[in-house]
Amino acid sequence: MDNSGVSRRAVLRGMAMGSAAVAGTAAAGHLGLGQAWATPPTDRRVAVLGGGIAGLTAAHELAERGYEVTVYERRALGGKARSMDATTMPFGGGRKPLPGEHGFRFFPGFYQAVPDTMRRIPFRGNPNGVRDNLVPALTATGAYNGPEITAPFALDFNAIGLAAHPERLVKSLLGGLIYAPRLPYLDLLGLAQRLLVYFTSCDERRFGQYEYQTFAHFARAENAHPNYLWVISTVTRTLVAAKENIASARTICNMAEAFLLNIINRGSQGYPDMVLNAPTNEAWIDPWVAHLRGMGVRFEMGSTLRSLTTADGRIASARMTDASGRPTEVPADWFVLAVPPEKVVPLLAPDVLNLDPSLERISKLFSDWMTGIQFYLDINESIAPGHIGFIESPWRLTGIQQGQFWHGRNIARDYGDGTVRDILSVDISEWNTPGSLTGKTAKQCSPEEIARETWHQVVTTQSGRLLLPDKLTDANLKGWFLDPGIGWNPQTRALTNEDPLLINTAGSWDNRPNAGTGIPNLFLAGDYCRSQIDLATMESANEGGRNAANAVLDASGSNASRARLWQHSTIAEFDGARQLDRDRWRAGLPNVLDIP
Repeated sequence: MDNSGVSRRAVLRGMAMGSAAVAGTAAAGHLGLGQAWATPPTDRRVAVLGGGIAGLTAAHELAERGYEVTVYERRALGGKARSMDATTMPFGGGRKPLPGEHGFRFFPGFYQAVPDTMRRIPFRGNPNGVRDNLVPALTATGAYNGPEITAPFALDFNAIGLAAHPERLVKSLLGGLIYAPRLPYLDLLGLAQRLLVYFTSCDERRFGQYEYQTFAHFARAENAHPNYLWVISTVTRTLVAAKENIASARTICNMAEAFLLNIINRGSQGYPDMVLNAPTNEAWIDPWVAHLRGMGVRFEMGSTLRSLTTADGRIASARMTDASGRPTEVPADWFVLAVPPEKVVPLLAPDVLNLDPSLERISKLFSDWMTGIQFYLDINESIAPGHIGFIESPWRLTGIQQGQFWHGRNIARDYGDGTVRDILSVDISEWNTPGSLTGKTAKQCSPEEIARETWHQVVTTQSGRLLLPDKLTDANLKGWFLDPGIGWNPQTRALTNEDPLLINTAGSWDNRPNAGTGIPNLFLAGDYCRSQIDLATMESANEGGRNAANAVLDASGSNASRARLWQHSTIAEFDGARQLDRDRWRAGLPNVLDIP
């Protein structure tokens, strides 16, 4: 018995009582297109250094509010989200090149910022702009050494009906009968109890305790059943692209909370799993760039950022190399640095750090690899009606068959040389575990070996059987395309990665910056900055761009409305318990459900 005056019974009463609402939106109202300035800014020149999602978002918000924005980008607009031409595949006969990508796009319904931006990008025939190009992926399929299991990924009759298709239902039942005995049910019940502890914890405990624990520690994975470790590892590495043994428990549990609310349709913008109805650039990035150009945003492509210069306590210019290789200096009133953290660190010269020493903490952030490969197929049949988890694959593969979602498009008619009928886009989440064919880790492989090993894990079980014998075999493969951000040096036989992914390691919140810096005209935008979504995603990049735009508005004294932001939503039924847990936290006591 503790002496805090907050009993277990009181907490359970609070959980039962709940409260009135899920957390709502924060910050000022939405700026409508065409809204006029009340007081135009005098210092309006903004240099956005980087043209990924964060940079494009910052440009969008500031251009709407009357700023003169120029975006400088070295490679291609859209960053990791973009699609691109698959240069390894032939095309002709009036068709476009086959599309490739860094990795398939996945839009959970709990995203708020990205759909809001999409609605403000005009798209012919769409009343809600680009937002109407999102379509639901209603099921999730687990492929393993047995019949694949397909389950609905939403509380929705369409999702249930799709999963209950007779052929799928029979396979799912058979697969469940085979796989179910392998599941460690006591451990999984323990995981549910641990998540309940988190859901009933106050924000102070989440930041003060669980931020500094790894998810594996929080989930009590040490010395647990091997299959429990496999479940924990598969979920974290495939669903949120994090590693359970280093990722912050707060980050992973926040995502679990968001997915749960999305599945029960609380405060969501759509289905738990949505994808675009065309290659990303066609459905989103190209219309966005065209819209920004229409608002007066300029784009300087092929611009490589070399350094930042300082004068009088401010950033004076950005030193660049332009597309022709000519050195140039870019002056501006405001600088939005919208490049990833590994590109920020080399720019933090002593004169910059002297103005804001806290920026040095960015160098402590950790990134890892999660990269995609596309396989071009000659099949018309459906492999799975939604995302696929290759649950026993050493490289933690996930994939999606894309043609079924590209409404109005026929891949053989519209792309390539007419022989490719569909595309299987696969993400590789684990690059440090030996593969089952080559015996090498992905980081030790050449691009060709990565393709062979990944394909082998897609079509073959650990025991050597065909994984999906009635749907996918070697005879169906026409070619492949690996994310061009993966570089290969044949002399040193070493890979490089232009686009690593930030991992929210335990305690990393302390090292992540806000959008505003100690330098009055320098602002940071990216998925590594502090955000409500708190995971390196398109949503956090978009939120980062909004935060940077708002910081520019604050610094310039603008009275225009701020870019809209959203708070993290919690489960309303637990609000009473969270209030009581705040009292326990402040009394130095554990969550009342946190049983040793």
